[in-house]
Amino acid sequence: MTISKTITITGVRGKLGAPVHLTLAFIPSSADFDKVVPIAWKVLTLNEGDSISYDWTDLIGGCRAVIDDDTSKVSPREYAAIPIRKSSDLTKDTSKRPPVYEFSNPPSSIAVPKARVMNRTNGPVHIGAGFITDEGQQTEEAFNPVFVCPQVPDVSPAYVDYDAHLYIWASLDFTESEMLTDSVLSTASLWDGDLAKITGKQISIKVSRISNVVVVDGPKVSKSAPAQGFVTTADAAPQSGSSAAVTYKANLAFATPNLLSVGVNAIVEGLLPKGYSFFKAITKGYDTDAELEVVLPQNISCNQAELDLIDAIEANKNTFGKAYIKGHSGAVLLATNNGLQTWTDINPASQHWFSVNPDDHGDGAIERVAKKGAPAEVANGVGKSDADEEA
Repeated sequence: MTISKTITITGVRGKLGAPVHLTLAFIPSSADFDKVVPIAWKVLTLNEGDSISYDWTDLIGGCRAVIDDDTSKVSPREYAAIPIRKSSDLTKDTSKRPPVYEFSNPPSSIAVPKARVMNRTNGPVHIGAGFITDEGQQTEEAFNPVFVCPQVPDVSPAYVDYDAHLYIWASLDFTESEMLTDSVLSTASLWDGDLAKITGKQISIKVSRISNVVVVDGPKVSKSAPAQGFVTTADAAPQSGSSAAVTYKANLAFATPNLLSVGVNAIVEGLLPKGYSFFKAITKGYDTDAELEVVLPQNISCNQAELDLIDAIEANKNTFGKAYIKGHSGAVLLATNNGLQTWTDINPASQHWFSVNPDDHGDGAIERVAKKGAPAEVANGVGKSDADEEA
């Protein structure tokens, strides 16, 4: 069932004063502003007393897009709804004039939790991603592009699912439907929120001025609302007869607070294809630091998880998605009794860090690692290098 919400932006009478120029856009975690370019969804001038509404739905779709070379504006053409774990082929019939583009229907199933468009047009094509409003109403139905993948090569995929995280800025120099640049990442937003996680069908956002500074007051994500892809440790606990639950945690630092949310999402997206599925992020509010905790799949060690995390960070081309690992830790679940979970830390210098064995997490593992010449020697400062041995 499609979820639909209405966003109403109001200029508070008696408190806004002069008109304010607002830009609304979704910044997907996959955005690199090259192959995945966000679009200014709505651009408006809000006057005192104005009340302007926009609709959003969770009905994901893909479209063939046209990009104006002069204005960088994106216009959707043919489009189709594409659910998660589905793929639709975009084809081009050149026997007709003008050529006819079409999406395959129904879309086929795929294994990964993504929504995909495959270019089958025998040439490069712009593919847009977004959502569909007023589905089934001929005069009202519309495709709302969120980002565009320019010049997708033939027989190549474009993934059109996105984070429903809406940002609102004031006084940006973009027009509606224009492709954004990465300058927005270094510009503080007035408000942001994940529309999928905000409860209720009505989202009220009020704009005013306090001491001549524009302030946006909007809802916060309910603490009781579960974050998609995140679970409590109870949900990650092993069932009878399975391996013990093991977690890896990294303390991450981002360049600016504005990069934290989208950066964490980008890293999580990079880890999902490698089998990681349960994550928890802890932030300090408007700050540059975050803790990212992941439940490890079977046969994955804490050391391997850190290597995969580094790969996910380095896969991001720009400052967006980049992070510095300030610290790391691991833990293994020992027991669950009447709702109480007992965990113990995993020493990064122990054998357990490099080769997970739930039954062996004591300090004795360090001694055995040292005898085997594993990295624990170097970590403890007692190992000898090959040059030392030869000397």
